[in-house]
Amino acid sequence: MLGIVIATHGTLSNGIKDAAEVIMGNTENIATVNLNAGDDIEKLGKKINNAILEVNQGDGVVLLVDLVSASPYNQSVLVTNQLERELKDKVYIIGGVNLPMLLEIINHQILGTQIEIVAKSAAEKAKECISSWHYPIDVDVNEADEDDDF
Repeated sequence: MLGIVIATHGTLSNGIKDAAEVIMGNTENIATVNLNAGDDIEKLGKKINNAILEVNQGDGVVLLVDLVSASPYNQSVLVTNQLERELKDKVYIIGGVNLPMLLEIINHQILGTQIEIVAKSAAEKAKECISSWHYPIDVDVNEADEDDDF
């Protein structure tokens, strides 16, 4: 089974895992790592390493972080570079974690999709699900409602 590690600033990792469980139900083989104010960065690396080893079942590990080039990301890269070659080849680090990305990965975890496909698909899903909307000021609400077929 694919392993998932979520490493973020604060308790974002716990919150995003919780949100995924509200939508998907209980999840399996997911570990969270938090970097709280004042935490030792080297200890963060050890926590990430332990989380990777905890969820690794031989099918690969997706390591999700909140910000590229920030401490969780940097420590993930350092830790991954120190792993044994066989495991290192099956660890993918993806920055910019969001809920659609995590849900996509959980779906692939359930389906047993190969890690190489999962990493690419997750990044694409995350980009797809970013949107912006603004209510136009010059739209007549009554006029817009008349066009609806409801």
